[in-house]
Amino acid sequence: MFSVVLPCFNEVRHGYLPKILENLSAQTGDKQLIAVVSLSSDRTLDIIRQFPLVEVVESGANNRAQRLNAGIRASRGEFVLLHHPATLLPEKVALAQAAVALETAVWGGFTHSFDWDRWLLRFTSWYSTKVRSRAGILYLDHCIFARRQVLIEIGGVPDMDIFEDTALSLVLKQQGSPEMVPDKVVTSARRFRDRGLYRQALLNQLLKMMYHADLDPQRLNWLYEGKSQINVGYKEPPKDSL
Repeated sequence: MFSVVLPCFNEVRHGYLPKILENLSAQTGDKQLIAVVSLSSDRTLDIIRQFPLVEVVESGANNRAQRLNAGIRASRGEFVLLHHPATLLPEKVALAQAAVALETAVWGGFTHSFDWDRWLLRFTSWYSTKVRSRAGILYLDHCIFARRQVLIEIGGVPDMDIFEDTALSLVLKQQGSPEMVPDKVVTSARRFRDRGLYRQALLNQLLKMMYHADLDPQRLNWLYEGKSQINVGYKEPPKDSL
């Protein structure tokens, strides 16, 4: 069985939540669908409850990593897929494809794409899929999947406000290289539309350099989210964040 963990916090804004839940409900095969919901100020919980196949875990988690870990603890499947909350899986057979990949691998992800056709975003997806994956690094919007027992043995997702997917990849790649499924997931490019394509791309690269310089992930995520409060609901800026 495949357990899918969908971390949720104020998910109405980008319009992907109903599409994700419909997509997951239509996936073939034996599956457990888990939505881990932190206290939200919108209709996130109401929308999820319209889908009877989805198990709801209401959580006091403060960030996405904690929500993912709550879902891993609630999972019962041999395999677990960590679902990005603004990404759509390939239709119907995505879990079956991931299960095939895990017959010979410990972890993996899907080929990436954005829902906005711009050359820079096409390059970003290509680089992430073809280059970074060879270095053993996948982002959450690849919808990372792994054997449940391995996730438990490594202690789950590192508890960080940002780059938790990179930190997870660094641990998982010690178990082997990720297996990439050729079918594409589709991720919302809302940040690029809202902030400007080149401005957001430049910020992403700056944050990567700051992460590799071992700066505080909480401060980095404050810069990344700005006023959006997408992953963490900060009540005030982290100290020395500005």
